[in-house]
Amino acid sequence: MSMIHITRVVKWVSDRRGIGRQVRWRSLHGEGASLHTPFCLHWGMPKTAVTIVDIARELGMSKTTVSDALMGSGRVSEATRQKTLLAAQRMGYVSNRAARLLRRSRTGALGLYIPGHVRNLSFYMDFAFGAADESALQDLDLTLIGRAHSNAIRVAPPRVDGLIAIDALAGDPVLESLLASDLPVVTAGRMLGAPEGRALAVIEVDHYTMATTLLDAIRAAGGHRPVLLGSDENFSSAYTVDVSRAYVDWCSERNIEPIQFALSVTPTDRQLSQAVRDIVSHGTADGLISVATGVAGRAAPVLQSLGLSLADDFHLGSLSGDPTTELVNPHIHAVDLRPREFGHESVNLLSEVISGEAAETSRRSHHAKLTAG
Repeated sequence: MSMIHITRVVKWVSDRRGIGRQVRWRSLHGEGASLHTPFCLHWGMPKTAVTIVDIARELGMSKTTVSDALMGSGRVSEATRQKTLLAAQRMGYVSNRAARLLRRSRTGALGLYIPGHVRNLSFYMDFAFGAADESALQDLDLTLIGRAHSNAIRVAPPRVDGLIAIDALAGDPVLESLLASDLPVVTAGRMLGAPEGRALAVIEVDHYTMATTLLDAIRAAGGHRPVLLGSDENFSSAYTVDVSRAYVDWCSERNIEPIQFALSVTPTDRQLSQAVRDIVSHGTADGLISVATGVAGRAAPVLQSLGLSLADDFHLGSLSGDPTTELVNPHIHAVDLRPREFGHESVNLLSEVISGEAAETSRRSHHAKLTAG
């Protein structure tokens, strides 16, 4: 059996044997021929990294087309993109993410800011998980911004390419410092009292319509005088303002006196119990609608301890349904804000703003749905 000595790579080839190198060889007896070697074998030589140029040559495409297809940019058809991705995978192409980000002066990370006192609520946690999932799909990191603020030192902007702020509250010193940067910003829910001249892209739920739909469902179930359990001054957002306006309008159209109670969006058991007892003692109320996640579910046992039968004597509604205590409770009408999808869509919008595909002041809607009690 002749021993083979590899002398040099002649060219790349693709045939029924797959992708590989065509190499020149000679035996100890002097014979010479061409030999096809699979790409995955080294044959005593160091493996050469596959480049975009190699993929372009293999597919008969331009280097720009291949680059756009791999990076998800430019005007490349989905068929071309998939063909390119499959070829890249087959040939063992590995992108140099760090070099790409450096060329584009980007960090490869997005920032997410959630007001500190509501981060433990399920809605915001699920929103963050959805944002993290979408960021990963786009080969991006997601940084949760949770730093404290000092009046003496301005908070430096994080090393990210853009920011998402959910339920942005006017007067929040950390948020105000972040908005002072020149980073692209998407707010999930419009910001009341936004800095004048600051470009903000917005994605939000039509809370006015959802609140009206929820009130109609409770009325159809027999609740004619529901009370709105709103938020206190620590959480005055566009969401709570829109819901309050919808409630007042709904009551006015039916000649019902609107009754609103203010409560922390993260009340203690004692605070919630007292609020529920105050509502029941009002006498005319036969329903309660809460703006805060999980509050309606927590109110149910309090009402039952007072001898009230849910869905018969008293009706419950949640405008931000908790997945474990409200969305699955047959006695509670709840709005499913679909927070994970909300997070996905917010990241998509921010990515488009950063790339220039969407304007810095874009406005989009996120669809919520009502689960019947």
